[in-house]
Amino acid sequence: MPATPTTRDVFVSKFNRGLAIALWLIVALLFVTTVLNDATWQDRALALVPTAFGVLLGWVALWRPRLSVDDDGMEVVNVFHTVRVPWAALVHVDTRFALTLITPNRRVSVWAAPAPGRAGVALARRENQRHGRVVPEAEDGNRRAGDLLSTASGDAAYLIRQRWHELRERDAIELGTADSVRVPVTLHWLSIVLLAATAVGGWFAIAAR
Repeated sequence: MPATPTTRDVFVSKFNRGLAIALWLIVALLFVTTVLNDATWQDRALALVPTAFGVLLGWVALWRPRLSVDDDGMEVVNVFHTVRVPWAALVHVDTRFALTLITPNRRVSVWAAPAPGRAGVALARRENQRHGRVVPEAEDGNRRAGDLLSTASGDAAYLIRQRWHELRERDAIELGTADSVRVPVTLHWLSIVLLAATAVGGWFAIAAR
């Protein structure tokens, strides 16, 4: 009998993606303004460098970060690196400052799921009261504002805890091996190099005008 394919849930920050779109619109407006106002082709060419930095920054820092959850574990794509956290390595899920996956040897913060500020907490509480929801309990029995549903950290934490509970109920996680389970980290070298190059190039392009 063929194996049943596992479902893969992907969490992204809609707020951050909205900021990315706003940033790209501003960058595009500045580029068009520069092209229309500058008479020389050299100035127009130089304008491409800071424009490239703005576009790349929006994608790397705001659009690309995400959390993927499947039956094998979690993949956390942050600004400068990607971390793969197997379920057997996970010992705690925290939402104090941002959704953080805690293993015996590493704390993995999820860039796409920050904890809410005061305004976000107030909005989430009103939303939850409207729908009759309560703050979900963490695995240690504690509750934080960052666990509120309708917040980035709370929704992502619920996604993880629900899958974690289902897998433990099915005895699909090998217990007692967290200390020895590897949590691989992959640096985004290309993004780092391109960001640094366009940042430096953009500064020189602006200074040269």
